[in-house]
Amino acid sequence: MIEWEARSWEKELESRQGALALFVYTPLCGTCTVARRMLEVAEASLPGVRLFAANINTMPGLAEAYRIESVPCLMLRHPDGSWEKKYRFGSVVEVRERLADCFKGEEEKS
Repeated sequence: MIEWEARSWEKELESRQGALALFVYTPLCGTCTVARRMLEVAEASLPGVRLFAANINTMPGLAEAYRIESVPCLMLRHPDGSWEKKYRFGSVVEVRERLADCFKGEEEKS
C-alpha cells in the first residue's frame, strides 16, 4: 500500500489512469487498522492490484471533493472512470472480490 502525501493527492488522482483503489482512513481509528490489514492481505493475493492510502486528517479537500462520509472508506475508480465508495469491509474474501472486480482486465495493462 502506497501512502499519498497531503499536498499531492490531486496530482496523484489525475496522473493515474484506469482502475484505482484508495483507502481513506484516520491513524487513531481501530476499525481503520483492521480494514488496512484486510486490504493488505487482499492486495498480496492480487498481483496486478496496487493500493493507495490517504490519511483524511491531512486531506480535508479529498473528503469534501468526494463526499466521504466516514472512515474507513475504500474508494474504487473503475476503468470506465466511475467511482464507488465502500464503508463496510466485511471479510477479506469480500474485500478481495471488490478489488478483483474493479481491476478486472487491468492486469494485462500493467
